[in-house]
Amino acid sequence: MPAATLYVFAISHYCEKARWALDHCAIPYQLQHCVPGMNRKLAKQLDHHVPPRKGIGSLPFLQTNGELIAGSAAILDWAETHRATDKPSLNGTDPDAVRALEQRLDAVAGVHIRRYYYSEALVSDSSTVRSMFSKDLPFIARWSTRLAWPKIVPLMMQGMDLGPQQGKQSQALIEGELDWLDSLLADGRHYLDGDTFSRADLTAASLLAPLVNPANHPTYGNLTMPKRLEETIGPWRERPVLRWVNRLYEQHRRR
Repeated sequence: MPAATLYVFAISHYCEKARWALDHCAIPYQLQHCVPGMNRKLAKQLDHHVPPRKGIGSLPFLQTNGELIAGSAAILDWAETHRATDKPSLNGTDPDAVRALEQRLDAVAGVHIRRYYYSEALVSDSSTVRSMFSKDLPFIARWSTRLAWPKIVPLMMQGMDLGPQQGKQSQALIEGELDWLDSLLADGRHYLDGDTFSRADLTAASLLAPLVNPANHPTYGNLTMPKRLEETIGPWRERPVLRWVNRLYEQHRRR
């Protein structure tokens, strides 16, 4: 049996980053899908033996050998040190440059893709969000999510600073990040830094995946974009960086 359990929201691109890292490093784990709104309570249950830690309430969580690791970057760090001996490092040829790229992607692209999507989807058709959150939950958990959804939506809107104006702000920031990534790839490179697939590439592909819906993504087969989002995102898919994301999923993501 796997010695590790990965707690995720099916819809989360940060959870996909952690899941891909464990898969890439050939680390066995049990996948546990979580009910929205219960992640902070879950963190306390899993981490009750240590003082509360800043940021511990944000999925993904990895529990292994009595240790709770929170956040996709920290889980990727752990996976790197526990990878199978025949699996290549994700640190790249210039680890400092790779880490800087990853941190920018986490802080800007990841945050604002999430904010942009939810600012529209939770208002125009929140049932599509609920269906993704409910994916792979046990039957009772799916029904509890359905019943609690009218209360969950306003909490998400408030807690994540969502709304029409916020969505427009995030759209502009996303377009700036896509321009930046296109410029990095303009010289024909296969990867963001160096000649090997690194944690920066894995992060970029995972966090941009909601804009692409790659065939090899383990959960986005049912991801539906609201009409207004699709009208904007559709043309983006012809950009070099989003075609590159599709290639990374084809070449490096195995479910």
